[in-house]
Amino acid sequence: MSQLSSVFLEASYCDLSNPCPVLYECIQSMCTHKSPFPPTVREVFGSLLLVLLLGMCNVGGMGGSFIASPILMMIFNFDTIPAIRITYCMSLSGAIGVFITNCRNRAPNSRKPLIDYDTALLCIPVMVAGASIGTIANSFLPPIACLSVLVLLCLIALVKCWKKAITQYRQENYQRSIQKVLFLLGIITNTLRRITPTGEDTKIEVKIKEVPLIENESKPRGPPLFPFRRYLQFLLLLLIVIIFLILRGSKSFRSVIQVKYCGGFYWMIYAFTIVSCFIFSFFAQCLVRKKAKGDSATTVSSESSSAAEKLFDVKKCAFRLSVVAFVSGVVAGFAGVGGGTILNPLFLDMGMSGPVAAATSSFLVLFTSFISVFQTALSGGLSLVSALYFGALSFLGALVIATVLKCIVKKCKRNSLILFVLCFVTCMGAVAVSTYIIYRMITNKSAMVGLGKLCQ
Repeated sequence: MSQLSSVFLEASYCDLSNPCPVLYECIQSMCTHKSPFPPTVREVFGSLLLVLLLGMCNVGGMGGSFIASPILMMIFNFDTIPAIRITYCMSLSGAIGVFITNCRNRAPNSRKPLIDYDTALLCIPVMVAGASIGTIANSFLPPIACLSVLVLLCLIALVKCWKKAITQYRQENYQRSIQKVLFLLGIITNTLRRITPTGEDTKIEVKIKEVPLIENESKPRGPPLFPFRRYLQFLLLLLIVIIFLILRGSKSFRSVIQVKYCGGFYWMIYAFTIVSCFIFSFFAQCLVRKKAKGDSATTVSSESSSAAEKLFDVKKCAFRLSVVAFVSGVVAGFAGVGGGTILNPLFLDMGMSGPVAAATSSFLVLFTSFISVFQTALSGGLSLVSALYFGALSFLGALVIATVLKCIVKKCKRNSLILFVLCFVTCMGAVAVSTYIIYRMITNKSAMVGLGKLCQ
């Protein structure tokens, strides 16, 4: 077997006359991918690239799975299935890093947490149900169909983010020009508070010099940064899904109740898991609507809310969010990407501000990627060393690169920079996946167009 044809074959046969491909070692006459340690020059370059690009993806709430998989397959020479499994760990580690930086922040010009927990509660259950359905389609449809959908998702996200970035950038320039004029006229004495653009006329708030400050004015307390009840609800859903995964089992993990893999009871548990997610989603909608009524009854003043916060009403968008999250879960499960890649642009279209959309999308990736990692670990298809190494790269990128970008955004007072970063990484993802499709079609066309099996 030649080196080129075996480059994507994990654990293929090897001997003195049939060497292993690059970054593979011949162990007991089988080609096995080498450990990340010690790294080669090629692996060092790929590691730095992953830290940079994944950090950019995570700051925008995209997760980065759409660009991590092509890098793992093209630079680190992983086979398709091991690359996807490692990507799960990288998405989880990156989401943890972003959560650490976002969990103690509040939304711009608002008292609410930066992470919209109500939106997350509505989206997570139906995303899990949709991803389960999409995974079934992913198991037997040809890889070129999944990768083509992935390229299409990247292009759609690129167009949406670019339009939103241009709109917000122009709005920021308009606010700055108005601020300079008012400052030169002596009308204001401090910097204008930035109002998130909505695409319409934006109200500009200024502080007049003649108006004295009220020292003892009491400010209403905002919602807690860590809503305890919401976290209990997230953990409850997580526990339900994990219990069903353990009861159902997999091909390499025996069910605790001795359910036969791909048998009748196996699919019954599979279906009941999806139904349970929909039931949980129904109660989540009731909780969010009830909470929204309570918030509207205790609202002190509408002036403290940002324009984007007024535009995006969770109560009014509850059903739409659930439908969008379900469809996104199906597409994400089919294409093998995190839901943040799809939901982030949709959140922006629905009126959510850029920072809140990015933080909420990252929180969704944290939940969905944990389930993927748990399920992969149960099946025994996860290399601990590779998972820890590439997970650490993603975590480092989420902390360092994302923190640096946020400092730049804060210093420049331009939230549109996050959207332009998203445009860049989605463009890179589309180019990387397209290049990978062309390369695989040239080297191994049959593997790209061949149908798989539902129970393999």
